[in-house]
Amino acid sequence: MNKPKLYVFDIDGTLLTTEYKILPSTKQAMSLLAESELSAPVMLASARSPRAIDPICRELNLAPFYVSLNGALIVRDGRVLYDKPMEPEAAQKVMQIGREAGLSVNVYSTWDWFIEEVNPWSTHEGKMVSWQGEVRDLRTVRTVHKILLLGEQELILRAQNRIGQEVPSVSAQLSIPNYLEISDRSASKGHALEVVSELLQIDFRDMVAFGDGENDLAMLQRAGYSIAMGNAHPNLKAVADFVTGTNDEDGILQAVQRMIAAGGADFEER
Repeated sequence: MNKPKLYVFDIDGTLLTTEYKILPSTKQAMSLLAESELSAPVMLASARSPRAIDPICRELNLAPFYVSLNGALIVRDGRVLYDKPMEPEAAQKVMQIGREAGLSVNVYSTWDWFIEEVNPWSTHEGKMVSWQGEVRDLRTVRTVHKILLLGEQELILRAQNRIGQEVPSVSAQLSIPNYLEISDRSASKGHALEVVSELLQIDFRDMVAFGDGENDLAMLQRAGYSIAMGNAHPNLKAVADFVTGTNDEDGILQAVQRMIAAGGADFEER
């Protein structure tokens, strides 16, 4: 690869530790990238909503440019560049399946987060992202970009299987074992890279992507060079060009230092 023209970073499990913190080494890595000859725009890509991504951008001193809600939204400087909501009937069916499975149902619509009731799962999510969902009758939400089902892993897997069989127009992927992320089937982080490629006129071969979860797979497969975290799902490690340290063990800094030392992203797998 010649000099990278875009860096794409997942957030949870990649830029953030398991305690949802940003390591000093990760901040150091971002500064090194910005100051090196390999400097290029940075875009975040997450299942998080815009309101949960903006604080991350500020803490890392990054321009607010990101893929949100697993690819259903692309936002730059507070402006929505692209959005792909779910079909209304499909969204309501997914919510029904979540309720019947006894899961916490969370609905994301552009900037907003709606819940049917406050429960331990929604409270935990609120602490993680530093804001709380608004209680509302979810049948009244007309535009749904993402549904997040939270609960015990066994119940999550049952719901995932049922959604796959009964709602073919959506994609249901695990970000972590207790989090099932549902969006329109055409919305993904991989597809978001295609949109960004056209918007910025950047070839996929000039993109470097970092990730850890199943919902990062399409993104890592699409980017010219891919880096999986040491804590990544086995499927990501299998396709990545390089596997770095974990999100708790300076993995971002390790990868950035390797790139800078190599003068680009084509360094050997360890």
